[in-house]
Amino acid sequence: MAQKVKELELDEFVRMVLESDPKVASAVTEAGINAEAIIARHKPNIDKYGTSTGVAFAASRLREAILEANSESVTGMMVGARDRFGTNAPMRMPILSSKGDHMEVVNWGAQVKLGDSKVDVPFPCVANLHILADGEYRGVPNIRLISAEKFENLSVPDTILRLGKIAKTVGELDGGDELHVVVVKGRISFVRAATKWKDKEKDGEWAIYLPNQHEPTVMHPVMQISLETDGGNSVRVTFDRQRNAVPTVFVEDFVSLCQDAVKNSTEPSEQAKFFGECMRGRNVIVVGFITKYTPASEVNYIDIGGYAIFDAKVGSQTLPGKSKAAQEEPEDEPEDVPVASSKKTAKEPSKPAKKGKAGGETFDSLKDKARKYCDVLGISVSNLTVEQMTQLAPNKSKGFLEEVLNELKTEE
Repeated sequence: MAQKVKELELDEFVRMVLESDPKVASAVTEAGINAEAIIARHKPNIDKYGTSTGVAFAASRLREAILEANSESVTGMMVGARDRFGTNAPMRMPILSSKGDHMEVVNWGAQVKLGDSKVDVPFPCVANLHILADGEYRGVPNIRLISAEKFENLSVPDTILRLGKIAKTVGELDGGDELHVVVVKGRISFVRAATKWKDKEKDGEWAIYLPNQHEPTVMHPVMQISLETDGGNSVRVTFDRQRNAVPTVFVEDFVSLCQDAVKNSTEPSEQAKFFGECMRGRNVIVVGFITKYTPASEVNYIDIGGYAIFDAKVGSQTLPGKSKAAQEEPEDEPEDVPVASSKKTAKEPSKPAKKGKAGGETFDSLKDKARKYCDVLGISVSNLTVEQMTQLAPNKSKGFLEEVLNELKTEE
């Protein structure tokens, strides 16, 4: 009978794992990884396996740790994803920055590694991620999403306020935005059904509300939305039919209109006409990737692959399964969400003072109050907790308090 992992002592099993793949063993040493600690954490779950299976399992966990050790850490806002129906293409997700230097990351699969588990990304959110540059694909940097350290949910109102601060108008887009993530605000002028392609040839049109290929399937909008021309720019945003992804949509009655449109007609063009007539003139914020910028004599045509669309102003949007009151609770002025590498680049200086208010407290006044609080208690700022910060500003969201506390600690 084959030997089981449980019959081996930890040091013996670690030795077997490292000897099974010299490249992994060498990479572990170069990255300064504690292989024994990683394998010890997983050993209880693999004791039931034979040694061949157990060694392969443990070696795979070490490879994951090596990738994380060699990756860069970034923080940014995540609002949606996109991929393509009927293909094996990866899921693509934007990481948004308050500075405008947004990036697109690719992820193979519908979930992201978080600790020892895989989870769905809770759009919209602020995320701490591990990424790895992996060459280019068709002139676009291929940045792989390795894992996540943390996700902090954002309310829809907070998300809209944040997006509004970094959005460009249609007229502000230019050729330098091609093959980049953009946040753009504009007014819907026209909606048409999205083109169905087969072998790079047009093959009719998609209905405007269809299931993706995920199990279980999820219904989602499929259409091309034109925004009003501005500054000589004509923007067309396409929400393609998806494989695993689902575009994030927080526009009042958007989904309800899609559902009614497909009930009223089986013709995609009629569905798009019904939907478009109800949506014409709506101010929206779109997050997408400019796939093509085509300058012409009178107008520049800009094609965008959409990840997400929001009403441009805070209104009646709510997250599925949550009350409007719960969503609109943190309506404070949003704070900056930078994309900043904490591993490969030098530490950036502290951000300028924020202007947001919460319960009468500005960002700087709350920092001053926290310093005085520490002086009274005779403690260091480094020992201050979010729970203690809550006592100083009970009406503030936990995410805001964490930002204040983090900045305090960097200034100490």
